[in-house]
Amino acid sequence: MVPVVAKAKAYLKVRHKAVRDAMKELKLDGMLLTHVPDLGYMTNFSGDDSIALVAQEEIYLLTDFRYHQLAVTEAGWCRVILCEDNMADTLAQTFSQAGLTRIGYDANYTTVGQAKALELALAQRKLDKSVELVPCEDVMRNLRKVKDDHEIDLMRKSIGVAEEAFDAIRGEIKAGLTENYIAGLLIFELRSRGASENSFPVMVASGPATALPHYRPGESLVLRDQPLLIDWGAVYKGYCSDLTRTLVVGRVSDAIRKIYKVVLEAQTQAIRFLRPGVTTMQADRVARDIIDKAGFGKHFGHGLGHGVGREVHELPALRQTGGEEELRPGMILTVEPAIYLPGEGGVRIEDTVLITHSGCEVLSCVPRSLEDCHIE
Repeated sequence: MVPVVAKAKAYLKVRHKAVRDAMKELKLDGMLLTHVPDLGYMTNFSGDDSIALVAQEEIYLLTDFRYHQLAVTEAGWCRVILCEDNMADTLAQTFSQAGLTRIGYDANYTTVGQAKALELALAQRKLDKSVELVPCEDVMRNLRKVKDDHEIDLMRKSIGVAEEAFDAIRGEIKAGLTENYIAGLLIFELRSRGASENSFPVMVASGPATALPHYRPGESLVLRDQPLLIDWGAVYKGYCSDLTRTLVVGRVSDAIRKIYKVVLEAQTQAIRFLRPGVTTMQADRVARDIIDKAGFGKHFGHGLGHGVGREVHELPALRQTGGEEELRPGMILTVEPAIYLPGEGGVRIEDTVLITHSGCEVLSCVPRSLEDCHIE
């Protein structure tokens, strides 16, 4: 029998304090968490279709029969509440019992239906004290930007699982296989090495399809003398990894060789530039200037990278527009410059880095040179 976790881990208590400090600034006495990654971050609970309520003294975890035992086992230190019928009614009752009057919720993840159902449940209860529901934005996303030591350790392991899986299939890749087949091999190797799932649908693109940034693999064959782009990641104990390599099967065309050199240089220089105090837009500009100077600026249409953790896309975003933010130690980011040439093919090289107190550490170590990414 799996033992019940009856006491919150020390790293969870630090997170709890951070959330409560944010609540104090917003003049809230409660915070609803409806987004699964936020629940996992605060409680280590791994189930779905549940809601956490952070109060000043306790954390309530509301779930149904399907996840009740899991909640008790993984987060037995929470006040676990079994919702037998209507989640909104149970929440309204919990607000009343806890004496909460001003409760925040994440407007980006709490659905309109959930908010309206809760408002209706509160109105029907005719509580002694009026309860105000306050829409908030990015409270948890901002708190999750800087990773603690426990998270960094899990991120290293997630990246390690992804790299081991790629190494396992690297020698199997050859002309004549389908994109789907290679994707399937990679997913199998991820799961067999401890991943609970892949971070996102594995991307395997061959030939001209490598110029499509978010291509989905199909039955197209890997052909000789064509690029092959693989974008993949593992979820390990709730934490995602995200890597991309562009391989070439057979002869490397002059166009692909040229843009590969530019993309690799852009990534190398951007990584060297990353350190605390650098802004997200400055980091993007380092790589973008190199690609612009080489004449391919219009073929690099997305940002340089993004945060990664409990979700594969988190804050901060390394981008050319949309506001600047200074990087801080503990942030984990992807660095993924690219050039996409319609009809010819594309190159993207993606690694994951940790911002340290003195610079950054590249957490992924799959070889990046064109020679290392060449398949005979």
